[in-house]
Amino acid sequence: MQDFSQTNTSIIQGCQPSPDGRGTLDPIYSCLLTIFMCTWSVLCVNVPAPSDGITRIFSRKMMFAALGILRPEFIAQAALGQWISAKQSVKLFKASGHHQWTIKHAFFADMGGFMLHTPDFPPFPIDAKQTHYLVAKKHIQCPQVTKKDIEDRDKVDVLLRILVVCQIPWFVVNCIARGAQGLAMTTLELSTISFIFCTLGTEVFWLHKPADVQTPIVIHCDITVSEILRLAGDVAREPYNHTPLDFVSRREWTWTLAWNFLRNKLRLVGVHLRPTARPMPRIPNDNWLEVPAPTIYVLITFDMAYAAIYLSGWNIWFPTHVERILWRAATLSTMASIFLFLIVEALSSHFAPYIQRRFDFPKRSPSKSRPHRWLPAWLHNIFKWIRNSSPNRDPNYYIPLKVVLPLCIAALVYCLARTYILLECLLALRRLPASTYETVDWSRYWPHY
Repeated sequence: MQDFSQTNTSIIQGCQPSPDGRGTLDPIYSCLLTIFMCTWSVLCVNVPAPSDGITRIFSRKMMFAALGILRPEFIAQAALGQWISAKQSVKLFKASGHHQWTIKHAFFADMGGFMLHTPDFPPFPIDAKQTHYLVAKKHIQCPQVTKKDIEDRDKVDVLLRILVVCQIPWFVVNCIARGAQGLAMTTLELSTISFIFCTLGTEVFWLHKPADVQTPIVIHCDITVSEILRLAGDVAREPYNHTPLDFVSRREWTWTLAWNFLRNKLRLVGVHLRPTARPMPRIPNDNWLEVPAPTIYVLITFDMAYAAIYLSGWNIWFPTHVERILWRAATLSTMASIFLFLIVEALSSHFAPYIQRRFDFPKRSPSKSRPHRWLPAWLHNIFKWIRNSSPNRDPNYYIPLKVVLPLCIAALVYCLARTYILLECLLALRRLPASTYETVDWSRYWPHY
């Protein structure tokens, strides 16, 4: 990336018209259009609850899109986890002799496409693992749903996808050509490239996931839920958190524990990200399925590459030297926070359990343990609330302080750095090098005879 400074480039302040070349609004329009298309077109939200209206469905999709703008790698992570779950589901069904079950069936199930109706319980969605469990136990027949049936419910906007396919290559080629010809780029254009990077990853993982499915397929079960739980034995005796079949597929890992910690803090101030009814009438969009090792390290590498795109603007033009220093600090802080999450994930999910198994340390009950008995009771209660603030004190949501504290630090640093990066993308437009407003000379790349 070229180093544009006031000593070698004339500076233009304020908004500029675009009679012949580029004006101030041209890169803004191009970048915002590309970001919107990348964020909105790639979204494949889960099936809504039967009682949800158009307004609620749209507002929920807008909220998910806003999350994609603030952290596009979140959406890529969700897509990766769902893709892994879908691949595992296909293997399970084929091992059971159900070869008609495809990856599209698995995606459809994990997004709440199958609604179970039983004689003694309100209807609730079942995911791919729960569907396989019910089929394997012969509680239900394997859903007689063809791939064509699912595709008929898929309302993917083909025209928007075509526009994205055309816009993304054009934008990237234009940015490469500007760099090759020594023309200045804006931080907003650099940020747009990072969105494109995440969109491509998300698009690959969600290639087979239906979009904007409005109604689930009903599956009738002749036996009662209480009978299903009785036949399951001790594993199904714990109270459920989402649906009675939680014991089949519920798996809490570092990311879901951290996300639940944040979600419960938002709940205390009146922000509810998930349905309050039990059983849940839909599978939430923020249902982060597990990304197992070593795939988690592939995800971290993906996140680091995303952050490195911002880092490539180390010597890009900034209106002031202070803004350049803040940009560098923000990009480095972003990578550091991702690296800190990697360390916490490795220690809490892999290293600590290995040590416990290797040396056979006794496992303490999270609900009864009090590791610091010298602390006052009121302080201990505060720590206890921090470790688990779920409404019913679900022990599966217990998160140790040695995990939650570094994660909170990493999240705070990331949010501050990310906020500055987004603000600087707009603030830097007030004062730019003159070459920013020059267009690419495409005639250089055409053969001359």
